[in-house]
Parts: sequence; C-alpha cells; structure tokens
Amino acid sequence: MTSFSTIFLGVLCLFGVYLIAVWRWKTNKQTFYYVDKPFLFAHRGSPHYYAENTIKSFKTAIEQGADGLEFDIRLTRDKQIVIFHDSDLTRMAGKIEKINKLIYSKLKMYKLKQPKNKKEKAYIPLLEEIVPLLNEIKAINIEIKSDSMFEGPNILNPLIEFLELHQIDSKCIISSFNPIVLWKLKYKRPETVTGFLYNRQIIFHSWYNLMWLICCRPDNLHIHFDLLDNWIVKWARKKGLRINSYTINDKHIFEKAKQQKVDGVFTDNIEHIK
Repeated sequence: MTSFSTIFLGVLCLFGVYLIAVWRWKTNKQTFYYVDKPFLFAHRGSPHYYAENTIKSFKTAIEQGADGLEFDIRLTRDKQIVIFHDSDLTRMAGKIEKINKLIYSKLKMYKLKQPKNKKEKAYIPLLEEIVPLLNEIKAINIEIKSDSMFEGPNILNPLIEFLELHQIDSKCIISSFNPIVLWKLKYKRPETVTGFLYNRQIIFHSWYNLMWLICCRPDNLHIHFDLLDNWIVKWARKKGLRINSYTINDKHIFEKAKQQKVDGVFTDNIEHIK
C-alpha cells in the first residue's frame, strides 16, 4: 500500500469516527411530548373496535384518550394520498388489487373488514379526511409505506403540498422504514419532523440502521420494544433524537418502556395501557 493510500484510509477512518462519535445534527423541536410520561400514539386508530386506519377508528381512539394518532399512507394510481397500510386489498377487503394500480374513485368502493362483527361500513379515507380531527389531538405520526426502496419517494410532492397547506409542522411526524424517502424529504423540506423506523430484518441490522440514521439525520428513532436495550438507542439519545417505541399492547411492556424513559409509544390498546 502506498503512503498516499495509507493516509487516505486513515483520514477516511477518522471521518467515520467523527460521524459516529462526535457529529450531531440539529433536530427540529417537538413540544408536544410530556416530561414525565410517554406520549401515546394510537396505532392505526383503535383497530380492535373499528377497521384500522379509518376515520371512525381514529375518532374512537381519541375518545379512549389517545394523545396522538399514527397512520399509514400510500399513493393511488391517480396520485391521491390514501390512509392505508397494506400494498393490496387482500387482508382488509378480500381482493387482490394493488393500491397503486387503482384510482381512488374505484378504491373507495371497496368495503373494509370490520372487527367484532361491526356492521358499520368502512372505506379507505383520503389523507385530507384527517384534517377535521387535528384540533382534537396533540400530534399525528404519518408513516409512508413503500414496496421498494425507490418507489416510496413518488408520494413526497403531494405530501409536501398537504403539509404546506395545513401548516402542521408543530404536531406532525413523518416516518418510514424507507431511508431514501426520509433522506429526500429532509432535503426537500428540512423543517419537517422525521422519524426513522428501525429495520431489524437485515443482517448486522445495528450497523445498517446506523449508516442510514447518519444519512437521513432524522429527529426521532422509532424502534421495536425488544430493542430498547440496544446500544443504538443510547447513541440516538446522545444525538438528540426522541425515542418512540412500537407496538406496545401489553401493560407490563408499557411499564418497562416507561422505565427506559422512551418519549412515546405506539399502541393498538389505548384504553388498556393508559
């Protein structure tokens, strides 16, 4: 190895150490969190009572005492943002159609399955339908769903239009498992509060997620409760990130998360753990 290569490798290693151990990016303020207890996000509303990610489910969660709402968004073929988790209708409507292959006028005709034999009809709402509920809650977490690393960013322009129109930055987090989406959103609209969803389905997942955290520079780390003891949580706290944990439906696990001093939790059972 030449002396130049040795020097270059040394500088590269030092830069890596700086990024991991020293560098700290400026995070956006989030004033809705509590000082002495975790913030409770209703995960997809109240899915044990009404179909997940529907307006009725969100209203029920608010009645049960949720601090905030968490829901998922996808883009239809005609570029409408809808509130829906899965890539297709198989689980929720018994159909094989893909969300991104349907126009919304067709999509809203499908009746969603309800829990506990509820007879009330439920349909897939547009993102805009969440607006009347914004004054009833302290915050929302919008999770961008995507089927591939490079498919997700298509939703960013209409989403940014929504954020600009309603000016909800003080009470809104945009999260995703897709780091490309978060990186592009941070570039396009740095004032948006972002949450990096930790992916543990990757080999050497701690280092994989660390790399993307440095690239995305999020405001929050969203991580499964099984990993709250992971070193990356301590690392993220030192960087000034808020820690939100998913999906906590058990009172015992909730108490453990409180001991870990998480900032927020996502739960399907607001009425059970509150």
